[in-house]
Amino acid sequence: MKDPIQNPDSEVAIVIYDSPRPPRYFRFSKRFIKTFFMSVPFTIGLLIIAFFAWGLGSRLQSTPAPKMDIPEVLTSEDSQLQNLESEVESLKKSNEELQLRLSTQPPTPSGAEEVFLSAIKKPYGMQNLTAQKRISLDQFEFNNDSQKATFKFQIISSSPETKVTGHILVLLVAPNGLEAYPSAANNELSQGIKFSTGEPFSVSRLRPTVATFSSHNQIPVKFAIYIFNREGDLLLFQETETYKPGSN
Repeated sequence: MKDPIQNPDSEVAIVIYDSPRPPRYFRFSKRFIKTFFMSVPFTIGLLIIAFFAWGLGSRLQSTPAPKMDIPEVLTSEDSQLQNLESEVESLKKSNEELQLRLSTQPPTPSGAEEVFLSAIKKPYGMQNLTAQKRISLDQFEFNNDSQKATFKFQIISSSPETKVTGHILVLLVAPNGLEAYPSAANNELSQGIKFSTGEPFSVSRLRPTVATFSSHNQIPVKFAIYIFNREGDLLLFQETETYKPGSN
């Protein structure tokens, strides 16, 4: 008995008719067909994935890494630390300014007598700015009656466009001692009068000043006028003439 054309269990036969040529007959193993239809798609898939991975890798290498700005979150401790650092910087600046002022010699007004010069307590680092002549004095007037002694004068600013502010101290120099204006400054005569005890003033052009004293019976007298700015620097020192009996 002849063998069948194909074994149905293990082979597959394909007949191709190409007239007028004789038909072609192909026999394939089922195992081969299964292997072919499984391995070919798998291989193609691997090639596609490999090509895609190669292209993506080259693009990632040429692309710069993204920068992410992370917002700064300040805690309460960080805020307190920043405040302390700011205070330290402020203290350093104040310390430098103080050292600069301490390195400056206090002024010694020429022509002043030690008897009333010693009554002024000079602040540390006080600068003598009298040479700048920011202000001047004029229109002196002295009146002495049974109630009080009055000394008037005008403060004149040399630069009307710039306002000058500070403190005024006036000392009455009499044979029996000193008397200060404002009257509160008399409490500091023994230890030295602070410049800030003086009468506050502000002048752009003219500023009248009226200094009153209780030593109305002391003649002759003269006056020593100190004018400081708000920082305690000496703007002006002037000693008046001596007022004798009958000169008022």
